[in-house]
Amino acid sequence: MALAYGLLGLGLLGLITSTPFVLAALAPANTDWGKLSDISQSYGAVSVVLSAIALAGVALSLLYQVRQSRTSNEQAIRDSHLQLATLALSNPDLLQAWSPPVAPVTLKRHQQHLITSLALGELLQRFRIGHLSVEKLAVKLDGHFCGEIAREQWEREGPGWRRTMEAGDRRDRVFVGLVDERYQAAAAEGPALAVVEFQDRPS
Repeated sequence: MALAYGLLGLGLLGLITSTPFVLAALAPANTDWGKLSDISQSYGAVSVVLSAIALAGVALSLLYQVRQSRTSNEQAIRDSHLQLATLALSNPDLLQAWSPPVAPVTLKRHQQHLITSLALGELLQRFRIGHLSVEKLAVKLDGHFCGEIAREQWEREGPGWRRTMEAGDRRDRVFVGLVDERYQAAAAEGPALAVVEFQDRPS
């Protein structure tokens, strides 16, 4: 798509630039250049419009490439973070070195909190690149906060998330604000589902 916009813009610019020279080369020797001058004035108005369209195509191409580059960079960072999390989860000593708990907690619970934190990070990534609208994100968060582990994780680590997101861009601030909102709504609806309730559900 970006290449198509770029080629279209360059093609239009090339057509506009070369048209006067092509006409001069093809015109007969007895051509009425005065009449052609009048025509060229009309052509000039059209060429301005075509030039604007061409430049808009080039601008759209550049914007698309910048967005794609940002998305690729964010995905690379996310992949690196996931590799670190996988390594930490496989070794309790590494887990304490990389992601120590903010308050005393059992190793198993800390691992569970880390998984829920990674789940939030995945939602954040999808929201940043536009794969999730605010409405869809709210639905995802409502499901996320049904369980007690997710609620515990946000109670413990929410302040750190808020500090980080408030230092980010507008979408980061919208994200953390919506997470807080859906957490509060879930808490107001009643107790969370305990882990045993998930396990006892029929398959």
